[in-house]
Amino acid sequence: MIRGQTYLKNSAKIMGGNPLLKLIAVDWFKVDKATDKIALHPKSLAQSDAGKNLPFILVINLEIPAKPNYSLVLYYAAERPVRKDSLLEKFADGTDQFRDARFKLIPSIVEGYWMVKRAVGTKACLLGKAVTCKYFRQDNFLEVCIYIKILHPLSFPFYLRIEISKPA
Repeated sequence: MIRGQTYLKNSAKIMGGNPLLKLIAVDWFKVDKATDKIALHPKSLAQSDAGKNLPFILVINLEIPAKPNYSLVLYYAAERPVRKDSLLEKFADGTDQFRDARFKLIPSIVEGYWMVKRAVGTKACLLGKAVTCKYFRQDNFLEVCIYIKILHPLSFPFYLRIEISKPA
């Protein structure tokens, strides 16, 4: 559901259309230290022949500090070029301040402990206001590095989930 044209008057939401980007790959890395610009790594999907042939890739790098550190990297791709003057084009080529004011995380735990579901919730969060985000725009991709901090309330569910999911 997305905000309709009359949302500011009556809070009405409408069904959204087809997504602009499709999830095409996920990487999970265990690293010694936080790794920015993962999309520039030679073995990254963005640097592969297939990745270079895509019109646009949004790379989301969730950096989770722990012992050891982890990075969850999500690759979303457009099947056709991004329209000029679209919100996606403004986001990709905009300022960090513009991006921070618009990039949201809408959490959802489908299966898991009730305590984790309750801690995560389902309310959207502006990530740029909650945690540190860095943006790297190059060629056909935009990478968003999100630094999850243990002391921030948003990060607690991430750590809770990692601790619960550790093998015995």
